[in-house]
Amino acid sequence: MGTGLASRIADFAFRFQWNDLTANRQNRIRWFLADYLGSTLAGSTLPEAASGYVLAQPGTVKLPGDTRGLAPESAAVAMGTVGALLQIHDGFGGGGNHPCSTIISALWASRWTQKGVRPLADLLLPAAVGYEIACRIAKSSHPAQTLAGAAPTSTTGAIGAAAAVGKLLGLDRKTLTDAISIAAFAVPVAAMRGLTEHGSVVPLHGGLAARTALEAVRLAKAGLAAGENVLEGGTDSGLLQLLKADVASLVPEQWHGEMLDGVYFKPIPACRHAQPAVEAVLGILKDGPLNFREIRKISVKTYPMALMFGQPPRESHELYDRLMSMPWAVASCLVHGGYGFENVAAPARDPRIEGLYGLIESVVDEKAAAEYPRRFCTQIQIEMKSGETRTGDCRMEYGLPSEGGPYSPRGTTTPPMDEAGMRAKFFDLACRRIPRAEAEALLGEIFEQEAVT
Repeated sequence: MGTGLASRIADFAFRFQWNDLTANRQNRIRWFLADYLGSTLAGSTLPEAASGYVLAQPGTVKLPGDTRGLAPESAAVAMGTVGALLQIHDGFGGGGNHPCSTIISALWASRWTQKGVRPLADLLLPAAVGYEIACRIAKSSHPAQTLAGAAPTSTTGAIGAAAAVGKLLGLDRKTLTDAISIAAFAVPVAAMRGLTEHGSVVPLHGGLAARTALEAVRLAKAGLAAGENVLEGGTDSGLLQLLKADVASLVPEQWHGEMLDGVYFKPIPACRHAQPAVEAVLGILKDGPLNFREIRKISVKTYPMALMFGQPPRESHELYDRLMSMPWAVASCLVHGGYGFENVAAPARDPRIEGLYGLIESVVDEKAAAEYPRRFCTQIQIEMKSGETRTGDCRMEYGLPSEGGPYSPRGTTTPPMDEAGMRAKFFDLACRRIPRAEAEALLGEIFEQEAVT
């Protein structure tokens, strides 16, 4: 085998086994799968789910809660899209990426074989491998990659997903190396500007990366290769230089699943950079109700990245436009007196919400800027017409990993999710599409302890 980074990553994927993971990490991986299935099921109830099927071609793969048969690549795009619609899917605090939309989608699309459908337990170890790889690369380039204009979910996810699918299929080392290298060569680079402009095509980018992973594996199995040093480069630049990554920090021989500790789950449907503002408002409301009609001014002090999502939605108030807008999230929380799925399901246009946009003034806070990306800090001060002032703060520990801690970040008004909180979230999402008994059976299959080898 070669000594290139793709080969060394393949060696990690090849040697890594379920028993190499601590019990806490094994449990977390089960929730990676369950949480994204719940997100997909709930997302499939939205009209915007149709966007995930625009590129669809017929085949045998079926998405959770759906009877349509899709080609594997089409299924990867659709699931990567639908599961991301609500912006309630998991994310890696140390890298700014959403590994689930690429890795879980690619693995799900790979379940169907000529002999039947692979059990869900078969996806768990490959998912761990894919998450570790994607998050390592994301961490090595964070936040430089995002600030340079590329969204890390697709650039890192295609590589992690290719390794995960290769692990699932039992590829030999050379073929697995080639699949990783081809994925690095072909990664879809999603321009960050599309996210900050709230483009309606943006939810597809994780699914497009999942499709790239499947194509990379297929090409590698056919004997094609991209090169030994596509990731790290040589006398000229490789992909990692393009992503502004610290190549020297990537040492696969020392990887043992530590990145899994930094993957967190969202308790509310919103962009991670809007969540601190929502949590600050929830902190204000915790002290007592507030009449939004009597508000004179809403002052937001936050970190620069959050202000990249600081514009109100466009006139149509399309779903993704709302969820990626901090002003909409703040205003919706104030009007509804809380924040959850009901805010998303409510009519897109609401004059009460839109009437608050002009009262919001957002500025960069130097202390909050210094805390990013370890903590996402936001302070909101609401001045009432009566002269009363109410203040809420959030210091969300999004970038601080914890193996044994809660499943969602500390530092929020919403209590960080424990095991019971994860179950409640799963059933709340899944049962919007499938009956409770079916949801319980799905979760039971994922948490079957004896099924993983």
